[in-house]
Amino acid sequence: MPFKDILLHLESYPDRVSDRAIDGATALAAALGKNVTAVSPRVDIPLKTNRLADFALRLGDLARAEEARGAGQADAALDRFEVQAKLLGVYGGRLQPKLEVFEAGDHLAMLARTRDLCVVPASPQNGVYQGVAEAVLFGSGRPVVIAPENAALEPRLDTILVAWDGGAPAAAAVGAAMPLLCEAKTVKILVVMNEKEGVDAHLADDLLRHLGLYGVAAEVQPFDAAGATIGSVFSHVTERVRPDLMVMGAFGHSRARQFVLGGATRAVLESPPTPVLLAR
Repeated sequence: MPFKDILLHLESYPDRVSDRAIDGATALAAALGKNVTAVSPRVDIPLKTNRLADFALRLGDLARAEEARGAGQADAALDRFEVQAKLLGVYGGRLQPKLEVFEAGDHLAMLARTRDLCVVPASPQNGVYQGVAEAVLFGSGRPVVIAPENAALEPRLDTILVAWDGGAPAAAAVGAAMPLLCEAKTVKILVVMNEKEGVDAHLADDLLRHLGLYGVAAEVQPFDAAGATIGSVFSHVTERVRPDLMVMGAFGHSRARQFVLGGATRAVLESPPTPVLLAR
């Protein structure tokens, strides 16, 4: 358990993250560290309308009903987490701030700044988690772990796959994951050729040297993209290697307060093939 302070985000609105995703993400967080705090916001729906419209359309009643539904879903998610976390001996508390829908990402990023990392369950039926994960990645300075909805309920971190392109985000991810790499039984370095310029099979040579100084005997796993998308490359390689965790750098920049993500980052956020640790 290399990390001592982990934050777990549980989506509650408009739809709650599934029990299966909560159980898998909690188990993954427990494998990563000793103290896990869950946060599931209660939605706040402020009314910005006139009194006549509110009276005619009963917007106030609708807003309050939605707030109550969101609060109930947040309570249920946190209750589920608390039971699982206490069984695993990692319960570190629960947070339920009242926030407007579009405030959740920024608030979670603020909370994550004083944690070792933040775990975000992927929930295909509710794409809100992607925006939250992006906000934490680019606003907290801390790594984010994306947990697939079908994450293992008894996870191990024996085999780790590092996606290496020689860039600064990839270096940040390796640094963030070093405690995990030092404890892993198998570490493979994925170098994807013919996907970016300047990438060849020797790109990871100095990374191997660096990891070796920490006692990590990694091996390079070269792969020729041959025109395939980076998302399909990740899916193919993880299917073959079966890693317990993938480590990679996150690339993106802000344009008019909206993040423009790199292809690899977007691919793993939309459809993580395995638990993925992202950093930048």
